[in-house]
Amino acid sequence: MNSPASSSQRLPRGVRFAAAVCLVLSSLTGLFALSEALGLGHLSELKESSEPRITLMADKAVTERAFEAQFAALEPMREPRSLVLGALSVACALVFVSAGRLLRPDGLPLGRMRRLLGGAAIAAAFLRTIDGAQWMVVARRMGIAMAEAMSTLPEFKEPEMAAQVKATVPLLMSGSTVLQTAFVAGTFALLGQYFRSERVRQAVSAQDGHLAEEED
Repeated sequence: MNSPASSSQRLPRGVRFAAAVCLVLSSLTGLFALSEALGLGHLSELKESSEPRITLMADKAVTERAFEAQFAALEPMREPRSLVLGALSVACALVFVSAGRLLRPDGLPLGRMRRLLGGAAIAAAFLRTIDGAQWMVVARRMGIAMAEAMSTLPEFKEPEMAAQVKATVPLLMSGSTVLQTAFVAGTFALLGQYFRSERVRQAVSAQDGHLAEEED
């Protein structure tokens, strides 16, 4: 009788690759979401005690203004954002577990894991989109604060340069958020639809049949 690990190799290569992508994407997204959710519970303490760990610009004042704007934007949305991030971390955990079980079934029905993976990935895509929309507000506030601080620097004191900075920096901050959200949420959505497709359902059903024969 073959081991579960060797039995899982009967799944098509594309299914195994997609499951591996789910493992990586869900672990990274879930860890970041959980970390921020925990941090939001101590937002006031972080604001008072922590120094910015990332220097956004060479000028320290620009970085400080950006982080002040970040805390100011997060404060009124702390509770709803914590709920979204908590739900996102749970959805990512379900994606991680079900994808891992597809790769190493250990006798479990793969069809059930496939359905769970597809639904959890779609839920993660939806929640990551809401997360991105919330962070868009924060990123724009940070961009505006950075632009205002940068416009006071000697190299940007000319009116035309200052106006260009005030128009460009918030746009760049918002644009980077949109791109990141589209990539992560879009990948989750595509993976969810893939595992809910008829092609994958048939492949997993065939594998369930093989596992049942091995148990007999």
